[in-house]
Amino acid sequence: MCQIVKFLATSFFIFNFVFTDENQNLNWNFENILYPKENFHQQFPDATIGSNGIIHVVWVEQYGNQKSIQYSKSNSEGENFSQPIQVNSINNNIIAYSQSGPKIRAYGNSIFIIFMMSNSNNYESIYLSTSEDNGNTWTQEIEIGSPDQRNVYPDFEIDLNGMIHLVNYSFHHNWHFEGVFYRSFFPDSLNFSIPILIDIISNDEEPCDCCQPDLAVTDSNDIFIAYRNNISSIRDSYIIKKSIQDSVFSVPTIIAEHNDFISFCPTSGPMLALNNTHIAASYYVFNGQNSFLNFSNLDSLNFNNETILNDNFNQQNFSYPIIYDNYVHLVWVENIAGNSDIFYGISELEENSGIQNIQRVNQDSTFGFATQKDPILLKNEDKVLCFWTDGRSGDFQIYFSKASLDSSTMKNNNTEKLTTPSNFKLFLAYPNPFNPITTIRYDLPEDGLVNITIYDMLGNVINQLVNEVQNSGYKSIQWNATDNQGQPVSAGVYLYSIEAGEFRQTKKMILLK
Repeated sequence: MCQIVKFLATSFFIFNFVFTDENQNLNWNFENILYPKENFHQQFPDATIGSNGIIHVVWVEQYGNQKSIQYSKSNSEGENFSQPIQVNSINNNIIAYSQSGPKIRAYGNSIFIIFMMSNSNNYESIYLSTSEDNGNTWTQEIEIGSPDQRNVYPDFEIDLNGMIHLVNYSFHHNWHFEGVFYRSFFPDSLNFSIPILIDIISNDEEPCDCCQPDLAVTDSNDIFIAYRNNISSIRDSYIIKKSIQDSVFSVPTIIAEHNDFISFCPTSGPMLALNNTHIAASYYVFNGQNSFLNFSNLDSLNFNNETILNDNFNQQNFSYPIIYDNYVHLVWVENIAGNSDIFYGISELEENSGIQNIQRVNQDSTFGFATQKDPILLKNEDKVLCFWTDGRSGDFQIYFSKASLDSSTMKNNNTEKLTTPSNFKLFLAYPNPFNPITTIRYDLPEDGLVNITIYDMLGNVINQLVNEVQNSGYKSIQWNATDNQGQPVSAGVYLYSIEAGEFRQTKKMILLK
């Protein structure tokens, strides 16, 4: 987390990097309110793009104490949106909070919206509404799951065969956690499969029951579910997999081991994106208050490419990543001195290139952000699109921005920008404080001799981690709290220093035991 003093000291460099780099390919110069309505609060947007290029958007609208699910679409790349249509027909209470707003997906001319509201027993429940004519008319919503349970935090995707895959948390009526459930069904038959209890609960381990899971499906119908675990209040992010021939999910695999101790309800789960070869995950770590991007080969689920989004500010919200043309695209929110901005960046698959081409999406940085919902990022042909909730006018409204994306230029003409840093830099160790392993990241804009050394507070050399000629690039090294002889060192404050060419820098880290 960046303190205000640090922000004032570093803001000139950062914003100069973000806004004046002539090699950047995107220009977020289009910004508009989706559908302005005075005295109405519009929150929790979600969006998708159909195969015909139509942009579909859903959100929660509130007037006084009344909430509704609203839908609009655009067939002009966002230049104009249709008159909103209320989706819900039953006037029960709409439920939306944190990451649990409405979700929208498209399959051909069919559009599906899943949302939460109170059922006949006054329990939280999941409902599905469908349009078969590209959003012009909507069916009456259908309850999914048992009406005698509390069903929350739904996420769903549609595979190439048109089957819906759904994951959610279920509770007994007294809020005793029952588990994470997965089911699948074809929407035309509404013949719901028997829910599969994802077997990741033990005496000392269960999913974080206030953090939404996320689901992704491959072209071959492999199912991936990411969630925040809870092992004695250590709430790191995990992932499980089920292939089409499997009846149960795999043993959970940790995405990144941060030993993220959280004694409260974090209301933040990991988010996924995939293509035919890779899967990417974005997640927030409260121990250090930063968001991260990580990716892995689909087959191995070995997430060893972790990158911090931007270590200069406090990031609390991030988008579902999207993968396009061998790059991961991501937007996130950075809280700066009481205000919030949305930033966009990319990271190259196959190697840990860090987050590059960082740019601000919103044009006005002096506004209050509705942090209950993450920004939404979409890709449509040569455009990237972003939707978010914005309170700069006094009423929360859905804002929309877009930028042109020239993938060939990004891939071919901007290779140096994407793979080589412009400046030397030593990052804050992460995690910090740590026990027993921390990661030290550093940027090398040129080849040369690199020396990274650990010192105690008296200046004694504890361990020399790097002493070799290295190629330019985005680098990292781990320290396991041992000295040069491999013996564990005592708890305390340590210094780590880098020498590379004429560059010298030293930072502190704390070892806890």
